[in-house]
Order: sequence, then C-alpha cells, then structure tokens
Amino acid sequence: MRRLVAFIFTAAILGARLSSAAERPAVEQSVTVQIHDYAQVPNDSLSSATAMVSRMYEKIGVRLEWTGVLRQGDRRAKSEHREDTSQPAVAQMTIIILTPKMAAKGQVAEGVLGFAAVAVEGMGGICYAIFDRVRAVALSIPTNESQVLGFVMAHEIGHLLLPRGSHSTRGLMRDNWDVRDLRRIDLMRLQFSEEQAGLIRTTIENESSRLLARRESQLIER
Repeated sequence: MRRLVAFIFTAAILGARLSSAAERPAVEQSVTVQIHDYAQVPNDSLSSATAMVSRMYEKIGVRLEWTGVLRQGDRRAKSEHREDTSQPAVAQMTIIILTPKMAAKGQVAEGVLGFAAVAVEGMGGICYAIFDRVRAVALSIPTNESQVLGFVMAHEIGHLLLPRGSHSTRGLMRDNWDVRDLRRIDLMRLQFSEEQAGLIRTTIENESSRLLARRESQLIER
C-alpha cells in the first residue's frame, strides 16, 4: 500500500523548471540556524544531515551558519556546528526536532515528517522535523536516516524562505512524496528551481535590509 509522506502547509504549484546551473551565484547570502533536538538524534546522523542541507543551499548562493545544537538538559548550545563564535545567541531560524510524544500532543497528522510556521510575509523563523518518522521512512526505502533528515530539514527551511504556497511539482519543494518515489530518486541531488532560488535570495536580502534599518534606528534613538 502506498504511504504518502506529506509535507505541509500549502500545495500551490510554482511550475518553475529546475535549475541546470552548475555554479553558485556570485552574491552569497547567509542565514543563521539553530537546532533544538528533543529526539536525541545521533550526532553523526545530525552532522551528516546539516552538511547535506548546507550543500543544497550553497548551490543557490545561500550560506547556512549553524549556531549550535540544544538538547534537553544542555545549558548552552553545543559548538560542533558553530562556524563563527561572534554569531548571536538567537539564530534567525530554529529547527525543532520533535519526539513522538511531542508530535502526538501537537496533533501532527500521521505521515507528516516535517512542517514549518510560514510567515505571512518575509522570512519565517521556526520549522519542525519528527525524527522517529524520518527514521521509519529511511528504513523502508532503505537509505541512510541522515539523508532523509537532511531532505526534510532542507524542504522545511525552504518554506521559511519562500512565499506561502511554495510547493512545486518537481525538485526539493515537491508537495507529496510516496515512499516508492523516494526509492527512485537520489535525495542528495534534489534542488530548487531557478525561480525558487531567486525568491529565497530576495527574501534573505530583504530581511537583512530590514534588520540593518532597525539597528540604525535604534542607534539614532540612543
């Protein structure tokens, strides 16, 4: 029986063709990301997943700066993913990895591996992944759990950077995935369309301009 692996919230189609460009754009944007890991994902799986996500975004000229991993009981963010110690304690984006109990309490629909709190406009701040479901899908394909986790994380970060209704019929932001579809593709080779890549860079640029303007305003008020 086919089992749909759903990614929410919206299912509008962009219809843009996949990018065939082999090189990254000359201008690079950056976003800080922190992980809150309640599911106690193995360190090697999480490290491989974040590296995979970073590579996907590097292809469209976006650098993800991982500011740390917070786990239950930790007093501070672990530094294994930290690239720049000058980064702020609060990252621009947070990925929360949920336990089965947390997903049940939140009434997350069965089959959903991840979801994002999409902003009305501009950049969203929080997305989620459900690790026990990620691991189950990885075992059924079968493939490495870090690849499925990286795929889910990259997809949901995409929702935080793209307008509402940002699913497409192909590529990384495709809407519904069947397990048999996942068996036929190489998750590492999924990418954004050219239009999606442009929208993501514009969102980050606008967010950077907004933050700069706010800081300048605060300095003037002082």
